[in-house]
Amino acid sequence: MSHENTQRDVRRLAGRLVDDLGRQDLTAVSRALPRMIGADAPEAGLLRPLCAELVTVIAREVRARAAPEGADLFTVELSDEGDAGVPIDELQPPLRAVLRAVLAELNHDTDGVDAQLEFIAGDPDPCGQIDALIHLVSWAHDLPRT
Repeated sequence: MSHENTQRDVRRLAGRLVDDLGRQDLTAVSRALPRMIGADAPEAGLLRPLCAELVTVIAREVRARAAPEGADLFTVELSDEGDAGVPIDELQPPLRAVLRAVLAELNHDTDGVDAQLEFIAGDPDPCGQIDALIHLVSWAHDLPRT
């Protein structure tokens, strides 16, 4: 399969997952996961490009919301339910990797994006991969609606 076809398939899959989540069709979302989650999954190679596509979609939405003149640097301030600050290193590793990947994309740090995507795709714990992917799909779904 060519790179162009793979990219098209990844975009289609990302869109389908976001749409399925929007329809609250968790059965469809959960059916897609075993194909690409875990080292032995038949399409494990799709996880990284799928995450990359979702990171790009999220960053595009954040940029669109930035001031009309755009922003030179993007940062994030984390807080808990009581508005107390939370250091990024206290987040669970999959969520931390997702957040760092989005920030790296926003700040045009391709090496940073690659490092975080490799962390997600190389996570030996399938639950970590699922967690990262679900966060990305949720953010891609929710951002345009807020």
